[in-house]
Amino acid sequence: MMPLNEEIIRKHLKMYNKVSGISCFLTDENGEVLYAEGMVPQYCMQFKNLTGDKCPCTKSHLFAGKQAEKIGESYIYFCPGGLANWVAPIVIESIYRGALAGGPVQMSLPDDYVVDKIIDANKFDISNRGMLKAYLNLVPVIEPEKVRYLSEMLYILAKDIMAEEASVLTERKKFYQNQAEINENIQHAKITGEHITQYYPVELEDELVSRVKRGDKKGARIILNELLGHALFSNGNNFELTKARVLELMIMLSRAAVEGGGNLEMIFGLKYEYLHEMYELNTVESLCEWIMKVLECFTDCVFSIGNPNNSITIQKAVQYINKNYMNSISLESVSDYVYLSTSYFSKLFKKELGINFIDYLNKVRVEESKKYLFDLKVPLSDVANIVGFTDQSYYTKVFKKIEGVSPGQFRKTRCR
Repeated sequence: MMPLNEEIIRKHLKMYNKVSGISCFLTDENGEVLYAEGMVPQYCMQFKNLTGDKCPCTKSHLFAGKQAEKIGESYIYFCPGGLANWVAPIVIESIYRGALAGGPVQMSLPDDYVVDKIIDANKFDISNRGMLKAYLNLVPVIEPEKVRYLSEMLYILAKDIMAEEASVLTERKKFYQNQAEINENIQHAKITGEHITQYYPVELEDELVSRVKRGDKKGARIILNELLGHALFSNGNNFELTKARVLELMIMLSRAAVEGGGNLEMIFGLKYEYLHEMYELNTVESLCEWIMKVLECFTDCVFSIGNPNNSITIQKAVQYINKNYMNSISLESVSDYVYLSTSYFSKLFKKELGINFIDYLNKVRVEESKKYLFDLKVPLSDVANIVGFTDQSYYTKVFKKIEGVSPGQFRKTRCR
């Protein structure tokens, strides 16, 4: 097992302490403190003296570190002494090796109630009240927002220590966030459960396809999470039904990537590879993680950009278009946004994406207009203006060119 580079860790902790003025320390995989930088508050020393061999601090550090490892980011927690701490995990070779920790601090002004609760919870003699209260007043008070930034700063240092291994935490953070979003959607479904089993959000599937075709990874992920939440709620504990539904979503994603201009052979090859992976999955969590990986890969296939420098510029332009398509944007305004001349940006855009600027903008607007066509409450005459077309007839012409039917015909056939 690769040893921790304690010299680098000490250097990082010293720098953190000097810059922030907050005490910090390193714990091992068992929660034991290996090294500390800064003064240990007298309140903490007295708490340890009073608890003796039963001091719960080590277990508290271990629990917080493991929680941080689980969610893939820093974790703020209250120690048994009632003080705020934060921790950033260190994972080497996919194994939890310990954590960097900051604190303790108070996130509000000292309160006698806190001391009374600590005395009561740990069965301390009441004669210790005055001393604990006096020592608590010496613990620094840091507002919650600053504590959050301090925790994020510590996490940056932990990632620097882990170097390439930090990608493990990044993946865990994404997985945890996805699970949280899916759970939120399930809870929402439970609240509106009278109708959820009878109604499948087909319009969300169309929106998902639209996002993938445009290479909008973030927007597609949000919608996919909602669809997963619906699938899990509707199918209950039937894993095979859920698996079949997720398989349908994968097929839909692959088609969207092809329609968006992705390489057909590459996508079909990935599809075959992912099918083999899917057969090995046996938990809902692994299934959700897998389909998110599929989504990212297929979305990346839509616009595979070669030169990394060009990639950043064009991705920035695409993000700007996706965010502002409903406004009056032009080739000139977007080229100004990415600090390129209009002619060079136009050539670069076509070279990297295989589609010229105005065609891409029209494609985005048409895809977005579909969700308003699905909504019968929105007058057909208003749709063009909502998505950025200033001329109704031009919108109809562009829509028919891309979809093969007029907006009115699309609404009639898809919203019967």
